[in-house]
Amino acid sequence: MNPAAQLSDAVTALFPPGTLAAELRSDSRTCSAAEPADDDARALAQAQRLLSEAEWRSIAHCAAPRIRDFTAGRLCAQRALQALGIRGFSLLSAPDRRVLWPPGISGSISHTDGYAAAVIGRLSEVGSLGLDCERIEDVSAPLWREICTPAELEQLAHWPDAGRARAAALCFVAKEAFYKAQFALYGEQLGFDAVRIDVHEAAQASGTFQVHPLRPLRLQRAHSGPAAAPAAWTGRFHCHAGYMSAGIALPARIE
Repeated sequence: MNPAAQLSDAVTALFPPGTLAAELRSDSRTCSAAEPADDDARALAQAQRLLSEAEWRSIAHCAAPRIRDFTAGRLCAQRALQALGIRGFSLLSAPDRRVLWPPGISGSISHTDGYAAAVIGRLSEVGSLGLDCERIEDVSAPLWREICTPAELEQLAHWPDAGRARAAALCFVAKEAFYKAQFALYGEQLGFDAVRIDVHEAAQASGTFQVHPLRPLRLQRAHSGPAAAPAAWTGRFHCHAGYMSAGIALPARIE
C-alpha cells in the first residue's frame, strides 16, 4: 500500500461546493501470493506506524485485510482533514460503525480492493455526505438479484452487454452512498430494496443518478412543510480505471 493519499478533484466533484476529498491507490492485487503471511506482516507493521495509537487499538484485533482497508480509508480522511486545517484527530468508529468525525464535520469513507477515498466538509455547509466505490468487475451478474429491485433488473436488461456491468455497479455504489449519508443522520438500516436507482447515464464517464424511495424513510418523515423531502434525491458518479464511485449529499438533520 502506498501511504501517500492525495487530494482528488474527481472525487470532490461528486459533491457540492465546500467539500474536500482524497484518494489512495494500492497494489493489493499484485502482492506476492507465495508468501501472503509476509505481505500481511508488512501491512500490519505499516498500519501501526501510520495510524494513531487510538486508531490502531481500535482495529488491531481484526484480520489483515480489514486493517489494510481501515488504514487506507483513514489516510484519505486525514489528508482531507489536514486540507481543512484539522490535524491529529483520531478517527474512531461508533459501535454501529459510523465514523466519529470532529465536531461539526460531515464525512464519508469508502474502500475496496486497490482503492480508497474519503470526503469531508462542514455539516452546516454541505449536509450529510455518502461516498462509495467498487471495482466494476466485482459487482458480477450473480449479485444482481441481491442488490437490484425488479425495476432495476428491467433497466439492466435493456443495456447492451458492454454497459450492463457499469450500470449494475452504479446501482450498487449509488445505494451504498445514499445509505451511508442517511444512516449518519437517522441511523436507519436499509436493505437494497428500500430505494430504486435510475442509472440512465451509466454509459458516461461521469454523470448523475436519482434515488427513489420505495417505502417511507426516516429521512422523509424528518421533513415537512417548506422543507419537505423531494420525490427523489440526486447524486453524482465517476467511472475511473475499472472502478465506479458515487457520491451524494443530504440536508443536515433538522432538530
